[in-house]
Amino acid sequence: MRTRVLAGAAGVAALAVFGAAVVVSAPPQRIAGVSIAGAAGPPIIGGATYVTTTTAPAPSTTQALTAPTVTTSAAKPTTTAPAAPSPTSTTSPPGQDTSGQITFYGAADNDPPGSREIAYPDVRHGQAGGSGTFDDPTTFAAQPGRFAPGTRIYVPDVRRYFILEDSCAGCTGSHIDLWTGAATDRGLQRCEESLTRNGSRPYTVNPPAGLPVSAGELYHNGRCYRG
Repeated sequence: MRTRVLAGAAGVAALAVFGAAVVVSAPPQRIAGVSIAGAAGPPIIGGATYVTTTTAPAPSTTQALTAPTVTTSAAKPTTTAPAAPSPTSTTSPPGQDTSGQITFYGAADNDPPGSREIAYPDVRHGQAGGSGTFDDPTTFAAQPGRFAPGTRIYVPDVRRYFILEDSCAGCTGSHIDLWTGAATDRGLQRCEESLTRNGSRPYTVNPPAGLPVSAGELYHNGRCYRG
């Protein structure tokens, strides 16, 4: 917005009021680089120049002053945004039921054969084993990266808890491989075959304690778990 004003050479010119007009006795001057000669107004009387003051509509001033306030309030979405999920929200919640192919392995078909070696010996047992209880879960294997080492599961088909201590090169997705026993005879492999079912079978990730358990190795002293 720009406002045009008038002043004489020796100061502010004297003003006289005739009716509704304002008479300025000084000649037109150039103020702040803006010529006021020929300004719009009523007819000239007695050599005086009538000058009107032009102003832009008041709302433009208000808009210029209030615009930053609107912008500022709109630029703070983070003050009301919900907090980012904590890292623990990405882990499986307690008692998450899932399903997948379930297979079995033991010392006879371990790698290397005849051993109880596992990929994560620092988790609990040092080598494959366990009784299948909540406090002493049996070793299981899965696709690397599928579960964090130390993850517990519960498999209702065999009524036992298991803990991830090994990796399974042939497993993908939710496929899990359960430790059957330390035996190396043909009976172990026949037991594994009898326990395997076609299709996906249920199991629970991060199960609660107190679920039904049949403790012991799935194959021990020539005997295979029958349910």
